[in-house]
Amino acid sequence: MTDESDAAFNTMASRLIRREALRLAALDLSTATPHGLENALAQISNEVTAEALEAKEGRALPEPAKGPSAPLIP
Repeated sequence: MTDESDAAFNTMASRLIRREALRLAALDLSTATPHGLENALAQISNEVTAEALEAKEGRALPEPAKGPSAPLIP
């Protein structure tokens, strides 16, 4: 009986964790929230900065990080 209840608990916990992860990812990708808009603008800024440096220095740079937590290129 314990194994069945543990399996049911693990299934429900996994489902809730996945649901929360999807909710947070959607929030990060949404430009309707301040946090999502900030992430979208940071990603655009990273891409533009990388392209400008590549054009200025005449060499290819590594691909900028993609996703909501992309660091800014100095």
